[in-house]
Amino acid sequence: KVGLLKLDILGLRNLSILADCIRFIPYENKGEKIDIDQIPFDDQKTLEIFRKGNTDGVFQFESAGIRRVLRKLQPNSFEDVVAVNALYRPGPMEQIDTFIRRKNGEEPIKYPHDDLKDILGITYGVMVYQEQVMQVASIMAGYTLNEADILRRAISKKSHKEIEKGRQQFVQGSIENNYSKETALEVYGYIERFADYGFNRSHAVAYSKVAYQLAYIKANYPASFFAAIMKASNKDKIKTYKTESKQYGVEVLAPDINKSLTSFIIEKGKVRFGLEMIKGLPRDFVREVIKERINNGDYVNLVNFLNRIDEKWLKEELIFPLINSGAFDSFEETRSSLSHSLPSVMESIKMSHGNVELFDIFAPVIEPKTEFSDEEKMKQEYEATGFYFTSEPGEK
Repeated sequence: KVGLLKLDILGLRNLSILADCIRFIPYENKGEKIDIDQIPFDDQKTLEIFRKGNTDGVFQFESAGIRRVLRKLQPNSFEDVVAVNALYRPGPMEQIDTFIRRKNGEEPIKYPHDDLKDILGITYGVMVYQEQVMQVASIMAGYTLNEADILRRAISKKSHKEIEKGRQQFVQGSIENNYSKETALEVYGYIERFADYGFNRSHAVAYSKVAYQLAYIKANYPASFFAAIMKASNKDKIKTYKTESKQYGVEVLAPDINKSLTSFIIEKGKVRFGLEMIKGLPRDFVREVIKERINNGDYVNLVNFLNRIDEKWLKEELIFPLINSGAFDSFEETRSSLSHSLPSVMESIKMSHGNVELFDIFAPVIEPKTEFSDEEKMKQEYEATGFYFTSEPGEK
């Protein structure tokens, strides 16, 4: 009314996930890059994701209910995916069973009139989209698309006066276009029934395109998908994705002081946890650790690590979680050796105050100790990160 354009920009989180997927793929698949706008929309591995309802992490298709619909419908085209997106909403849901039966050949496909086959053919004779309502009004009664949209909105608002006015206009226009009054009334009744809950096809296609792109990456580049989706998720969802990733042959690795970044990355086709996933570590500390490693090379051992970080970070409550998470497992010493020796090593480093001669005098060493049992390591990992890496409870 004031002459301004209003934009609702939705799904930005999923676009960020897609961007991360695309960035990760070269690290998963030997430098391969993909143009996400050029992927095939008849990829069977992707459609199988929808047919099996394995759509955790796939935009708009994550709920248990819509997964049941996917498994019953067994979509074999992108159009079927779009239709499910439109149908699984209050109102259209009552047409889902009819749609499925017709799609699967269990019920004959019927049209209010043969002239409407081209409009309703993609949805097996069921009026699913708002645009279909508008096209029917245009084809039969000669409405302009603007007039047809006004009719659709009047019906959706349940304005009895406007619905009756629309009925008269539709019947009159249809008769002028050589349709019988009976056919016109029958089709208008059909419109009245479906316009109330028809979904916008352009929305359904746009949503489903993003969903299909995510499913395509999940099917064809699973490590990139799981790294990106976990990067964007909370810890409860990360646990779900970490478990599901095994079904796709994706290995998830513990944080590593010489390989991890802040969040999830792809490393030789595997997903590596980031250092920020370790509980209690300040973001500034994590970033300083990574910056020092990038600028001056990998850390050689625990003593080397403690010598290279700022003295303000020499606190047991910061270093023990790193040890317990497995971040130092690439060093030669066992976790038990590092844990046992940490207090004395830190004390020696603090007393030397960066003086090389004093450091040599105090000579901090890591005392060899028998490694913790797997059960103890798993307990430590869970306390440090909320996840298990050595093994999963119940696994041998």
